[in-house]
Amino acid sequence: MNHKLFIHKSLPEMYHIEVDKHNKIYVEVSGKKDGIPVIFVHGGPGGHCRSEHHSLFDPNIFRSIIFDQRGCGKSTPYRVLENNNTESIVDDIEKIRVFFNIEKFLIVGGSWGSTLSIKYAQKFPNNIIGILLRSVFLGTMNEINWAFIDGPKTFAPNLYERFSGLFREGKNIIESYYEKVVIENSKLHSWIWHDYERILSQINPEKYLFDNDEEIMRRSGLPNSPFMELYYIKNNFFMEDNEILKNINTISNIPSYIVQGRYDLICPPINAYNLSKNWKCSELVFVNTAGHSSSDEGIINTMLKGLNKLILNV
Repeated sequence: MNHKLFIHKSLPEMYHIEVDKHNKIYVEVSGKKDGIPVIFVHGGPGGHCRSEHHSLFDPNIFRSIIFDQRGCGKSTPYRVLENNNTESIVDDIEKIRVFFNIEKFLIVGGSWGSTLSIKYAQKFPNNIIGILLRSVFLGTMNEINWAFIDGPKTFAPNLYERFSGLFREGKNIIESYYEKVVIENSKLHSWIWHDYERILSQINPEKYLFDNDEEIMRRSGLPNSPFMELYYIKNNFFMEDNEILKNINTISNIPSYIVQGRYDLICPPINAYNLSKNWKCSELVFVNTAGHSSSDEGIINTMLKGLNKLILNV
């Protein structure tokens, strides 16, 4: 079972930091005022930070900072695509560091958060004490094709059939979802994409099938992740192909601890393996009881071990 996470008894400090003339980023700070600074980067694109993200960090040791990326959560404006790209989010993390007058910090990220954490370290290596990653995603189209097409075809054929069946055969499925979700704001397609990814991310989901169309259409609102993810996919995550691995030598001396679910269908172990193989100061740990989700058994335990290792040298 997972370790008991840490309880933060006092309310976090809450900020809206202006990062450019259009965007304000929602930021929360908790824990020890003069503790080891750590910035937690949420997944997505299109996710949001939750107060329980602080609970990974012992409030007697860490000063934990969590934030909503541009267009996400409580950052404003919501669902904005203008000036929303990988580079701008990396620069926002730097603005958060400067705002709180932090010299060096630990960065922690899972899935899309791992991409941004590595990208930040590659741009600002001197600001990083260490990097804790979960479910490595390198921002390549190969990974997207695996996660949404090739992997599910083999491992979740019933889900794939429903996911692809909304379009006539021969159409590019991901392009088609982009049209429906980003251009047309289709409620059905947005929730199907959302549920597909959520079910695939768990090692043992409650049910391995979609709700019917009527149930989906009765839900309120639109999920943010499909909208943001498809926009980022359309733009190749604003990176050159394999950019992270090509530049890995720029951070080879920064200690990193990589936690990877052995049965992760969204971000398969090969990504973490290739990253670690080329990163001399990294330690890779496979969790044999987990898929993609941080709530799968063993993931949080292993992340806590990684945190303890990374602060040994602080």
